[in-house]
Amino acid sequence: MKLGDYRNIVVLTGAGISQAAGLPTYRGAGGLWSDPELARLSDVAALVSHRAEACGMFWQFRRAIAGVEPTAAHRALAAFEHALPAATHFLIITQNVDGLHQRAGSRRVCEYHGTLLRWRCEPCGVELEPPDGDPPVHCGQLMRPAAVLFGELIPPSAERAAKRALRDCDLFVAIGTSGTVWPAASFVRWAGLNGARRILLNLEIDDEARDAYGECHTGTADELVARMFA
Repeated sequence: MKLGDYRNIVVLTGAGISQAAGLPTYRGAGGLWSDPELARLSDVAALVSHRAEACGMFWQFRRAIAGVEPTAAHRALAAFEHALPAATHFLIITQNVDGLHQRAGSRRVCEYHGTLLRWRCEPCGVELEPPDGDPPVHCGQLMRPAAVLFGELIPPSAERAAKRALRDCDLFVAIGTSGTVWPAASFVRWAGLNGARRILLNLEIDDEARDAYGECHTGTADELVARMFA
């Protein structure tokens, strides 16, 4: 059965789908969180103890994102979505904060971990996409990225959107992620309870992932998405 023949499709994406754009992954060798200092500044506590450093680090990440383009995999997913029948339910749940799915043309995207493109004022709650330049200030304080940091909960709106889509899905595809790190690890289990077809596309696949997914394919996101979503 072709992927486009399913009627309730959920795609989970991780850092691996953006790797070909030149953005680093989060975990594993060379990943961002392998650097203890970056991991420390990515904890919500750093917004209190080292706010300027933490906000400055995320501002540099935002600049790096602005300098890259969506990958072939991003564009293939957008083309797949646009070609689906109007009655098909489709949602990309991305763990990434780079906004590349939307730039590629995807319309139905749940930013599960938020985004670095928008920044939020903690005193008043206003959220905006700041212009280039220095890290933005509002209400006399450096704004923070509208992304989920270590020690923070997933935004309720994102959690609700993900659960609604997974409740009825008949096809679940994870791309560029192990899919076994919580809370996203629960997604494939929810899909399995529905009897959904479960597919993993990733560079590396461990035994835990093989147990969770019915089908596993090893390779880059660009090559696998082009083949599977054609």
